[in-house]
Amino acid sequence: MRLRPWFYNTLYRLNAAPWDKEVRPHLTELVESGRLTPTELPRALDLGCGTGAEAVYLATKGFGPVVGVDFSPVALRRARARAASAGVADRCTFTQADITAGPIPGLADSYDLICDFGALNDTEGEERLAVARAIHRLSRPGGKVLLFCFQGDKTQLKGGQKMAPMIAPGEEKELFGDAFELEYLPTRPRTVTLLMTRR
Repeated sequence: MRLRPWFYNTLYRLNAAPWDKEVRPHLTELVESGRLTPTELPRALDLGCGTGAEAVYLATKGFGPVVGVDFSPVALRRARARAASAGVADRCTFTQADITAGPIPGLADSYDLICDFGALNDTEGEERLAVARAIHRLSRPGGKVLLFCFQGDKTQLKGGQKMAPMIAPGEEKELFGDAFELEYLPTRPRTVTLLMTRR
């Protein structure tokens, strides 16, 4: 079951989105350690950017242009306000679009760094394939993709756990193994965090 825009809009209006608290630690660790730098990876794209925490963080660290894409107008209003408050609205822009619906008007042909903290995860079937195709299409050779998903075998789960969005074990290899080198980053149980390099 795919989570729909009204669900996200409601959570953002109520300030109740559990993921909308701080910049994802994996991203800050990779930037602060120098593994992801604006010199090598200037153009960045955040798919499913929400209220823009990661996109604005990247812009404040010198990445740019940075583009965030989300289908929630509530989240994007907050993202634009966040960028303006941080003084990076000139390098950080936001676009409302459904990334499962095909090419997104106004995006560059490719990006050096792509972040996805849940866009792939929150889809199933053909829509998940569409997100994967977008990541393939928008990443340049040698570029990086930072991807986070919940992961589990739904046949082994019970009750409401089966309803939670997640990818199956090994699904990331089916979706990306043909075109990316996959580096598995340390993460908590029932999740997978990848730093992928486009071949």
